[in-house]
Amino acid sequence: MVEVDNQAKQDKELPEDYGAKTAATALRVLNLFSHVVTEWTVKDIAQALDLPYSTAYRYVSTLQASGYLQRQDRTGVYRIGLAVIELAGVALNQLDVRVHGLAYLDHLADVTRLNANLAVLYEADVLHVGYAVRSRVPRMYTILGRRTPAHLTALGKAMLAYRPFWEVKRLIEEHGWRPRTPKSICSFPELERELNLIRQRGYALDDQEQNLDTRCVGAPIRNRLGSVIGAISVSALVSDGMTEERLSELAHAVVEHASMISYRLGYDETQPILSGALI
Repeated sequence: MVEVDNQAKQDKELPEDYGAKTAATALRVLNLFSHVVTEWTVKDIAQALDLPYSTAYRYVSTLQASGYLQRQDRTGVYRIGLAVIELAGVALNQLDVRVHGLAYLDHLADVTRLNANLAVLYEADVLHVGYAVRSRVPRMYTILGRRTPAHLTALGKAMLAYRPFWEVKRLIEEHGWRPRTPKSICSFPELERELNLIRQRGYALDDQEQNLDTRCVGAPIRNRLGSVIGAISVSALVSDGMTEERLSELAHAVVEHASMISYRLGYDETQPILSGALI
């Protein structure tokens, strides 16, 4: 009884938001991991989050015990654990655009003989949620969960074009331009002109804006209300013959497949008919 009373007293002494702050710090630890930085030591985590080493170790140990982190015995570094992969699988299978889009993504890759990509907008980035790769084509943008600045990609611009421009400006002001090549868009007037053009023609282009020697064409996917909730694209190397003329030819196939996915999602439009051999 005395132990119960002591525990109750300790609980009362804790700040009301103690649990929320603890959870937030644990999430900050997990958010350090990315496709760029896949491994962290406790010391580096403590420095990155400005935490005492003992505090960082306690969080890391708890996350490891729960399966959210795993320790590499040989090096002592930590990586994302299998529990995160399990949750990611749940999230992916709840995305209607992915559930209905994967079959059409495969068909798009077949008829164009190129890599096909599926993504959604997440903050100021595109988040890759699906892809279809043809083995003879170099793999590009094919990591599930990869994030890329939206305004530098055909996928992202196909979605940003249908957002109010004030919202697009806010996103970029918060997250920055983050240019990757000399061709990356780095001004609002240029971006606004590009987004206006995308709305007029119905598809977006990435002309070596994210990676030199890479071109992409993307088109938006709509839900039953007509809102743009995702995009698909095809990509290839300029050195493999991806000319500007070839991009224009591929645009028809990409737009047609995006329209079919939109139809499957309930978008109220005349049902598009796939022609079987588009390219």
